Amino acid sequence: MEKEKKNIAYIFVYLFMWLSGIIMFFTAGQKDKRLKFHSLQAIFLGIIAIVLDFILVFVPFLGSPVVFLIFIYGMYIAVKAYYGEDTEIPVIADYAAKYSGYNP
Repeated sequence: MEKEKKNIAYIFVYLFMWLSGIIMFFTAGQKDKRLKFHSLQAIFLGIIAIVLDFILVFVPFLGSPVVFLIFIYGMYIAVKAYYGEDTEIPVIADYAAKYSGYNP
């Protein structure tokens, strides 16, 4: 049961991206380097989604679908992390590994 609770944290981290990433980074992420890694990936992915949304808001029919696809990608990574498989987001994973101390 304890392992399942821990695995659900990976789903929560990517659910609200930057917000839940920050919460988990400063709480459970301080004890678990793998969770800290995924928290940082979620924070960076959320920031990228926000920036792209602000940039693409002026392009009709492109802004919201792009952000939605980023969310779907985050959920894909969350499910893989839930099952114990680490997925590295290109470029972002390098920074997340550097600041979390976890190398997937």
